[in-house]
Amino acid sequence: MKVGDIMSTNPQYIGPDEFVTHAREIMREYNYESLPVVENGRVVGMVTLQDIINVTSTRSDVTVTGYMRLTVPALSPETGLAKAASVIIGTDEGRVPVVNGNGRLVGMLSVKDIFKGLAELELEDVSVGSLMTREVVVCRPEDSVSKAWLNMINYGLTGFPVVGPKGEVIGMITREDVLKRGYARIERESEGRRTPTTVQKIMSTPAITVKEDDSVKKAAKIFMERDIGRVPVVKNGKLAGIIDRYDVIRACRALQGVATG
Repeated sequence: MKVGDIMSTNPQYIGPDEFVTHAREIMREYNYESLPVVENGRVVGMVTLQDIINVTSTRSDVTVTGYMRLTVPALSPETGLAKAASVIIGTDEGRVPVVNGNGRLVGMLSVKDIFKGLAELELEDVSVGSLMTREVVVCRPEDSVSKAWLNMINYGLTGFPVVGPKGEVIGMITREDVLKRGYARIERESEGRRTPTTVQKIMSTPAITVKEDDSVKKAAKIFMERDIGRVPVVKNGKLAGIIDRYDVIRACRALQGVATG
């Protein structure tokens, strides 16, 4: 399997002289974490939601040029799946541009796309507990959405578990939950002038979880069937860690010893 078999075509992109607020609107609409910056058909950089999320609508004259990342990896449609997976898990943009021999943008490849080839990448049958992150950023149902949102920005996360007083997982809140409902803009630009919206009003329930001793293959199946990017890990009914798509891909045999350069 090659990149050209699984990439998304006709990708959304932004020009370097376009406004940051426009880039943010595109990312909100399509739930993207990043956008390629294209000039004269060629990829000249990437802009991420993490980089521009604090630019408010009152600064409408700010262009993408000052916020884009100039050094970004690119793949060819002919790149093999294992090499592509290694490149993607080495970035924090979540997606990588795919260019033809002339350097022109022809598609985008995401960590989600890599899951289409998990069988070929030979996912090892290891436990979730051996791959999960144990230090987990969480929030409480009574926390304000603005507090949760700021934590997403500060920690560079797309979501985290909502836990109860005994450490039990009762839900999840994601960047998409906040953006789709317009709370990122409202909470940031009108903070202090309205009653704060609490996490429990927009979080997803019930929580989808896995156990420490579950196989990573079970977690991978949940990601694909539920179209989610991370799952809390529980032990004795309490939060023990979290596992995401990147963790799963790292457990593939085909990636061992693959160079990213």
